[in-house]
Amino acid sequence: MSLEPLIEFPLPTMKANTTITRRKTLISMQAPRLLGAMVGVALLLAGCGKNDEQVAAATTTAFTPIPAVPAQADLDAKADQQWALLNDYCMDCHNLDDFSGSLAFDLMDHNNVRKDAEVWEKVVRKLRGRMMPPPGQERPDVARVDEFVAWMEGNLDQPQTTAKDPGEKLLHRLNRTEYANAVRDLLELDIDPDALLPVDGAEDGFDNIATALQVTPSFVDQYLSAARVVSEQAVGSATARASGTPYVFSGAGQSFHVDGLPLGSRGGAVVEHYFPSDGKYHLNIGNMVSGLAVGSMEHENTLVATLDGKKIFEKTIGGLEQAAKLDQLRAPAIDELNASLREIPLTTTAGPHKVAVFFRHRSFAESDSSLQQQNPRKGQDAVVRVGDFEIYGPVDATGLSATPSRDKIFSCHPSQDVDETTCAKQIVTTMADEAFRGFVADEDTTLLMKMYDVGYEEGGFEKGVSFALSGILAHPKFLYRIEPIPGSLPPGTSYELSSLELASRLSFFLWSSIPDETLLEIAADDGLKDPAVLETQVKRMLKDPRAKNLSDNFGYQWLGLAELDNITPDGQLFRDVDRGIRGEMTQEALMFMQSIFEEDRSVVDLLTADHTYLNETLALHYGINDVRGSEFRRVQLQDEKRWGLLGKGAVLMVSSYPNRTSPVLRGKWLLEKLQGTPPAAPPPEVEGFVEIEPGQEYTTVRERLEMHRENPSCNGCHGVIDPLGFALENFDAVGRWQDMDRLARIPVDASGVMADGTPVKGPLDLRHAILTRPDQFVQTFTEKLMTFGLGRGVDYQDMPTVRQIVRDASQDNYRFSSLVLNIVKSEQFRMRHTPQQEILSDSPGSATASRQ
Repeated sequence: MSLEPLIEFPLPTMKANTTITRRKTLISMQAPRLLGAMVGVALLLAGCGKNDEQVAAATTTAFTPIPAVPAQADLDAKADQQWALLNDYCMDCHNLDDFSGSLAFDLMDHNNVRKDAEVWEKVVRKLRGRMMPPPGQERPDVARVDEFVAWMEGNLDQPQTTAKDPGEKLLHRLNRTEYANAVRDLLELDIDPDALLPVDGAEDGFDNIATALQVTPSFVDQYLSAARVVSEQAVGSATARASGTPYVFSGAGQSFHVDGLPLGSRGGAVVEHYFPSDGKYHLNIGNMVSGLAVGSMEHENTLVATLDGKKIFEKTIGGLEQAAKLDQLRAPAIDELNASLREIPLTTTAGPHKVAVFFRHRSFAESDSSLQQQNPRKGQDAVVRVGDFEIYGPVDATGLSATPSRDKIFSCHPSQDVDETTCAKQIVTTMADEAFRGFVADEDTTLLMKMYDVGYEEGGFEKGVSFALSGILAHPKFLYRIEPIPGSLPPGTSYELSSLELASRLSFFLWSSIPDETLLEIAADDGLKDPAVLETQVKRMLKDPRAKNLSDNFGYQWLGLAELDNITPDGQLFRDVDRGIRGEMTQEALMFMQSIFEEDRSVVDLLTADHTYLNETLALHYGINDVRGSEFRRVQLQDEKRWGLLGKGAVLMVSSYPNRTSPVLRGKWLLEKLQGTPPAAPPPEVEGFVEIEPGQEYTTVRERLEMHRENPSCNGCHGVIDPLGFALENFDAVGRWQDMDRLARIPVDASGVMADGTPVKGPLDLRHAILTRPDQFVQTFTEKLMTFGLGRGVDYQDMPTVRQIVRDASQDNYRFSSLVLNIVKSEQFRMRHTPQQEILSDSPGSATASRQ
């Protein structure tokens, strides 16, 4: 089949199976002093859908609603009875004399549980996780433990009369993801934040936690540089100076069709590049062959380059004649070949355009067999790959066409009716109002117009706008989510956020970006104080494409999928595994989570849903043979073992080692991510897991862990952790099903007894055991989602609210939107509490809303 007709279609942006690193383009531009002053201020401050019927049909599991919190009088009547459990099973260790775990129950008052709320929340978490009493010791029956937990939580959840002090930071810097999303929505411009901004810190598993997002003096230059680069790129330049932008790609997966490229192609990559002006550019394709890789030139390969789906270059490289020439002449022949792939001309207009480089697909009859193609020791070396290319220019700038960014920025143009200064002030005020989330003051506009004047002197109207825009992007009101404390409130006072402040919290929670015009207009009229309006806006925002952030950002971090980048499957043990399989697995997990969130299903369906998203490569990896092509599509799973998160390759690989499974890592992952009961760190003197050295007799992981658990101090944790991990032992280290141990050549033993006495044998039993207490999973999910939404860790003071959110959501079958709505309506989300000492109060214009 000819490729020619297919090349003309527009190409989508690069997907997860092609790894790309973009280096920052250097733009020479002296920083105005005003811009530096703005960042200095920032440093100073830093120191301080579906329709209802479809949704209902999509929800596959129904649960009994959780009862309301009992009255205090009813709880008091049972105090002596419930305290007996501690006397019978806990007091022998946790008393003043033994003081095990720094905890003495005999010093605590069972008639005033709330006085020691921080301690009792830890006790409740341990008991919910079945971690106490330790495995091997006498334990009360499960019903008795659940009764005690319900009584204790009932006491902890009684209404409070004093304000909470959650330890919130006043200032909350945007992280890299939020910065990039805000630039996208503000300027219609996609940027690579990793190339522009320093690495963000992380706490509690997320990178949007305020206390981790510090700014040091070393960050200043990068924020200044980011503001300059982004503003100049957004405005563009009719006389832009030539510069090069290199793109680097992973070679993994280039033996086959790459998602996002035309059918009939093989390997390669597609990028969306922002061209600063109309004109001529050069495409420089990286080296196709090194001096030692002559064998890769044995077969002819047709290299194709396209611009927005239209072919701009084609060249056949390789073949016996060229391979012989390379073999004989070496360096001169290599230089000649590589030179022919440089300075490929392309002419385009300013703005974003898709550039792709790939090969025409060859049939296996023309070259290697399919088995050779998949053999990393043999066939992989015989496949030419696109490792990198560079876009250089403009080598001849010819003007500046309309771009999405320019259309967004230039709401007016100087004319006879509108002079340049008036037009510039309109642009600056409009952009600042959106960037500052409705909080632009007169002094902000005055300062930004001074920056406009500096730029105007250097290069006229558009240069002035570019300078002012860089000032907006470096301004504290853009870089920080500032919520000033009203100066009239005494310390320790609870107060409600303004609608504009709430709009900002809401948009960064659901979109990791700034509010849109609709939300800002409603907030300007104080509309978000109306619960019905707030609920309508939350549901609207969840249906917006930007809500994909909840899977790609929250879900990605919740499950710890970033760790996949640090795991490379052992090349000897897993030589038949596609090198790009980690990206495929990540894509599957994110699309699966997105489907649950987007369809507004019960979050418990994250564990039980019988569908997933696969392409041919990942399907074959799982042993599913009826999926064809590189595009991911929804697949109904026939094998129940693959249902939900427990059957996802990304989860199974991220909780394994490169060369073997790990029941400990998998059990720990389950306890932390799904059960919310992380195990304690091992004592420093405990011997680590014994690995098998070359030449030693092989023993299974189970045998070695059983020896490890003979130590009672080790069994206290491993008796809880290991049975959970062993239940997933039939999945190997790369997420494939295995009935036989790969090395021991004996049947896999996936059996175990959980800490509460429940026997499990395999993933189906494990899922069933987790679902006997669905509220435990939902509570964990809620804690994680609330942490992400608040931008701070959830502590013991927040737990009554978390449990109430779960209680309320149980009435709606734990539907995703119910959890989101109840988080948004919570006191933690809608209110703040003044600290004991004032950090920052209103100053003239500091919190003046332009829309109010």
